[in-house]
Amino acid sequence: MARNAKINQSKQKKKIKFEISVGIFLFRREKGKCLWLLLHYPAGHWDFIKGHIEKNEKIEETIRREVLEETGIKSFKIIPHFQKTLDYWFNNKRYTGEDEMVHKKVIFLLGETKEKKIQISLEHLEGGWFTTEETLKTLTFNNVKKYFLQAVAFLKKSGIYQNKQNAKE
Repeated sequence: MARNAKINQSKQKKKIKFEISVGIFLFRREKGKCLWLLLHYPAGHWDFIKGHIEKNEKIEETIRREVLEETGIKSFKIIPHFQKTLDYWFNNKRYTGEDEMVHKKVIFLLGETKEKKIQISLEHLEGGWFTTEETLKTLTFNNVKKYFLQAVAFLKKSGIYQNKQNAKE
């Protein structure tokens, strides 16, 4: 019993933070292919656009603000009926220097833009447009790859993702 008490006490000492973010699988079409926008984060990973929900902000307001801030893209449409929530834990020490556990939820939407030019914010090292195959190779986290594949399947099923390269992608 005493051993369990010590374990619980040590767990209680570490701060726990809860965060909710909104992300987007953003694509554009070029020469019959879907190209996906990925960002290279300073921590070393490649991921989609995402950011924290600010006070009194709705999900769509958050993602529109984040897309503009992080990429300079002003115009895109959100594809209806697709939303996935990713739920995970991580230690914030690597990112902020503070030894705290973070329970994070990211609500992923799906969107399409016609804008090709991107202006990457100072929050990121670089960014670019990738084919579906390149996106799967470049993405760092498997849990994001899983939901990305669900987004691609959703587009195929809805008829949005139709081109001659489907078999290759």
